Amino acid sequence: MELTGLWGAFYRVSLIISKLAYVNVLWILFSLAGLILLGVAPATVALFSVTRAWARKEWDIPVFQTFWSVYKQEFWKASGSSAILFGVGFLLYWNFTLFAGGGATELVIRGILLIVTVFFAGMLLLYFPTYVSFRLNGFGRVRAALLLACGHPYHLVCMVVGLYLLQFIFMFIPGLLLFFAVASAAYLLSWLSEKIFASIKKKHELQQEVTS
Repeated sequence: MELTGLWGAFYRVSLIISKLAYVNVLWILFSLAGLILLGVAPATVALFSVTRAWARKEWDIPVFQTFWSVYKQEFWKASGSSAILFGVGFLLYWNFTLFAGGGATELVIRGILLIVTVFFAGMLLLYFPTYVSFRLNGFGRVRAALLLACGHPYHLVCMVVGLYLLQFIFMFIPGLLLFFAVASAAYLLSWLSEKIFASIKKKHELQQEVTS
């Protein structure tokens, strides 16, 4: 018998909290299993596969089986593409330190680098949701994530604000970090990404109705 009212709401919230804690622990364990450098990217893809399903209200999916299946399947592909993204991020950081002077040329270069970094950061926020939602190659995922970020600045701002609020909570209650930090961030990004995908689908359906 399904619980209703206050007790039903309490049960659903407690279930969500326990699932977030469980998948967060899985992310940590599988990241360590891949010796961190190789394990973080496939574990993150697996995590977003689970949180994407939850964002689509598919709360009954088998968490461990889904996580393990995606982790195995995407291990090398995710590790390789994420290593490239890490390299790009490192180059941006290195160039910021390289052009740290106060001259006009350095200021112009830093301004350009700042613009590139903003676009890169926006792309990163949507990279993993795009990864698990569409069958694209490495560059195709980057291109799709960048276009989605540029086309939906409102959702992007919501992501940044939401991540900032989560950071504030975890700084205030650091004991939650181990069990909820990564999973809650992934769920937030997945939930907002699904809003973007739904709006795109709705626009596409409206265009089809107009042209038909």
